[in-house]
Amino acid sequence: MSNKETLGFFERIRSFFDRIFRSSESEVVVIIDGPNTLRKINGKRVSLKQIIDDAKNCGRIRVAKAIITTEAPPSLVKALQTSGFEIILAKEENVYVTLAVEAVKSMYEYEPDIIIIVSRDSRCLPIIHKIKERGIKVYVAGFEPGFSTALKNAADKIIQLDLQGD
Repeated sequence: MSNKETLGFFERIRSFFDRIFRSSESEVVVIIDGPNTLRKINGKRVSLKQIIDDAKNCGRIRVAKAIITTEAPPSLVKALQTSGFEIILAKEENVYVTLAVEAVKSMYEYEPDIIIIVSRDSRCLPIIHKIKERGIKVYVAGFEPGFSTALKNAADKIIQLDLQGD
């Protein structure tokens, strides 16, 4: 056996034991579309605590990622880090490509039962379909105004977020 085959063999064994000894709680990955959901709207914004609490109600959070751009204020970056989010920087025009890449990476790396996409934008629709093709449940978290009906219809569950004042 070559080194590559040996590593593949041990990876399959690890994956097998991970599935056997996994808790009965669902494994959850959270991915936030930062530019769409973390900005102020009429002086209000979503609570990172609410996102985390709602995700914990769905199962055990394996990883929480936030896709942001370089225009994100330092206070937002600090709040995300303090809340335990892994920050992924994307160019303004590539936010949804970056979100798709992170979702696909998470499907294979963490093998979650549920992926929560925090976005209101219908550009996330192809990502949702791709995740569901793999048999993973997709929950969509968002808020009004502007929460895409297409996203809501494609989701296995909708998590309604509240806008809160400062």
